[in-house]
Amino acid sequence: MASLTLYFHILSLFLCFFFSSGGLLKMVTAQRTWCVANPTANISTLIGNLDYACNRIDCDLIQQGGSCFYPDTYIHHASFAMNMYYQAMGRHSWDCNFKDSGLISMTDPSYESCTFQSGGHQSDNGPTMAQNSDASATWCVAKPGTNNDMLLLNINYACNHVDCTPTHGGGACYNPATLLNHASFAMNLYFQSNGRNPSSCDFRKTGLIVTNDPSYGTCTYEYSGYRG
Repeated sequence: MASLTLYFHILSLFLCFFFSSGGLLKMVTAQRTWCVANPTANISTLIGNLDYACNRIDCDLIQQGGSCFYPDTYIHHASFAMNMYYQAMGRHSWDCNFKDSGLISMTDPSYESCTFQSGGHQSDNGPTMAQNSDASATWCVAKPGTNNDMLLLNINYACNHVDCTPTHGGGACYNPATLLNHASFAMNLYFQSNGRNPSSCDFRKTGLIVTNDPSYGTCTYEYSGYRG
């Protein structure tokens, strides 16, 4: 009987420490994270990110013949290198900053035969690069490795449900005029309009849920502030 009383006493102390020390928060946030390039980043920024990361980590896999060479695009190669750097440095939010051109993803960006490494969860609980006031804020963007046919399918599907005119010529989100940016804008709008339900950012496994705002310049990636 005495041992049973001692057991419950220890359990009570553990639960008290667990909740008071943020244990619940740590469990919730202890999922794996990755770093990818913002679909709005321009080519010069992506090249700079590639040079910076590849001077510090091994980028052989995005060289010709490597498993992550294809698709041979700056945004895919930069995302792979940025993620390798982010993982190697300990997954702090600042390790994915890259002059505000990086996004922290809660979804695996791996695509076809290319695996994006992840060693664990984000190492700090501070605000993201965009200094979000809502710690649960999330957006949806396309995986950097998504092929153009799939991006077009995503645009057509999302834009049949939401207003995509900001990505049309002259719109605030037309530039950069890439399928990845236009698809990401449309996918995010669809994701937000469906209560930020994770399944609304699936798009046949080509969507990423990210924790910092992809908005740039006058282009705003909507955030609903509501999760269904």
